[in-house]
Amino acid sequence: MESGSLDKYMNIWLVKEAKIVKTYNGNDCIFQVCWNKEGNKVAACFGNKKLRVFDIQL
Repeated sequence: MESGSLDKYMNIWLVKEAKIVKTYNGNDCIFQVCWNKEGNKVAACFGNKKLRVFDIQL
């Protein structure tokens, strides 16, 4: 699971353990995030109308 927030951080969670395993810093508030089908990338939409794709290596 992933989460984005107004504090400019995106967190990757292990839901079963209720634990954050990775944190990524963005350049503005993060309003929406979604995974690709393969589960190795996350796209984040920022308040400044930019989109960024993160490679996720757990």
